[in-house]
Amino acid sequence: MKSFGVLTLLLSSLVYPITVHTSEPSVALMTRGMVLLGATVLVGFGLIFMRKWAALYFSLPLCVYGIVEAFCSIKQVTFPYNLLVMMHGVSLTFPLIVTIRIWKQLTWGRRFF
Repeated sequence: MKSFGVLTLLLSSLVYPITVHTSEPSVALMTRGMVLLGATVLVGFGLIFMRKWAALYFSLPLCVYGIVEAFCSIKQVTFPYNLLVMMHGVSLTFPLIVTIRIWKQLTWGRRFF
């Protein structure tokens, strides 16, 4: 789980430029980017410190997105290539499997973190 946290922190620097990549960024768009960046960094540190809430915030959306991607690729992508997209979608369920396996080692945290 700590490696997922390190990976999340390393990739969190890409969240803000991807969110605000328009030619004229507005204040609302910049605020959205800062909130997404803050949430990503918070979940990254939560994963590093082995928190249950961070593992759930990280693994459940990835699992749902992976399953949706795997099922949607059946109709949207032609045959030999849809197997690759399906494998990618199924691989996104891996963090949930890891979370379930190490659930007893994770903690909810203390008062503030």
